[in-house]
Amino acid sequence: MKNEANANGNIISFPTVAKPNIEDIFSQFLAEQKARLKPQTFRRYEEVVSLLHTSLNLYGYQELPTVGENTLYRRLADYKDQTFCAIFGPDKIPSGVSTFLTYFMIRKVMASESLLRAAGTVTKTLMKWLVAKGYAPKEEARKAMELAGEASRELPAAERLARLLYDFAQTHPPRTWDEELDDYFVVEEIRPGVLVLSGLTLETGLLEVKVPKIITDHCKVGWQINLLLGETRSGWRILESGNVYPL
Repeated sequence: MKNEANANGNIISFPTVAKPNIEDIFSQFLAEQKARLKPQTFRRYEEVVSLLHTSLNLYGYQELPTVGENTLYRRLADYKDQTFCAIFGPDKIPSGVSTFLTYFMIRKVMASESLLRAAGTVTKTLMKWLVAKGYAPKEEARKAMELAGEASRELPAAERLARLLYDFAQTHPPRTWDEELDDYFVVEEIRPGVLVLSGLTLETGLLEVKVPKIITDHCKVGWQINLLLGETRSGWRILESGNVYPL
């Protein structure tokens, strides 16, 4: 911490660049994992940590809890072109896990099911390691571990559903339709062959959309799906589909 005087002349503490920083910690974590993992598994660890590194650099500042830390980040990022992971220490990693798993990996990365599963698994291992090394608050890391554990199950399932929806929309387009709705839809109810949806931003009320049973078998209540729907004589049909957000 560095001391500065405020407008009243009082001395206040101001945060400084962390030692070790997040980049140092990631290097240490990967070095230890390389010693215990098979090469193929280690390459996956490297890939996930690299993606987490990118996510933190892009969005980590959004979780900074104090004005002083925000000021430090702005000063060094704007005037010295330093990144989030070069400025802050490992205590800032757990708070970035939610954005990494529920936003970055889904919206910004063209990830396979195996990579999405690994993202949760590697992140959970990293959180345990941070706690064991005393690098992160236990309670915050515990919450991140729970999210990572859920992500390792839910993210691959959501990717599988997204692929099924895309294939269905491409192979079974309606011939004609009238009104269109383009939104993120929340799955409110699931019946065999029927999804009951509500618009996230549009006031649509409940909409019933007929789909193959394999799609309803892979879907869960509460998930969000990016869809373009068209109203046909036989009800709402899927015209185009995008991402599925399970968390």
